[in-house]
Amino acid sequence: MKKQKTKVRTVDKYEKYAEIGEMYSSKWKKVNLFIPSNFRMLCAILGVMPKDILCDFMRMVCYAPSDRATEEQRKAAKKFFLTCRFGQPTYSEKDINTMFKELKAMRATYNSTENMDWDDKELFWKNNHMYIEYWFKRWFEKNRRQDDISILEKY
Repeated sequence: MKKQKTKVRTVDKYEKYAEIGEMYSSKWKKVNLFIPSNFRMLCAILGVMPKDILCDFMRMVCYAPSDRATEEQRKAAKKFFLTCRFGQPTYSEKDINTMFKELKAMRATYNSTENMDWDDKELFWKNNHMYIEYWFKRWFEKNRRQDDISILEKY
């Protein structure tokens, strides 16, 4: 009797993390907001678009990889965020500071990938995408939030 050759199929159980899930990715959003006249005038005098200020602030406060801000600017953005008490009382200031520290740590890992070979980078990004989902779910559900996680699509 002739032996049948067994085919070995490699299965990547983490294949779904090769690209970040649509729900967890950065998105362009159209925002219709009221811009106070004094802010508009200040922007016109200084030659800076309100959109640029808001985009820079968002990148600074979340330690986005595309952010080119200094650490001093990031600290100021974080201080503004905390002083305005965004997210409080749902999350304590300590919790929010922990979130900022974790975002900063994620950014530090982004900055360490340029010399990786292709396979290591692929593994890094899969791990990173898994962690981002985990990070969001962990903080979202920390205070037994009743909303469905799909609410992220609204933001």
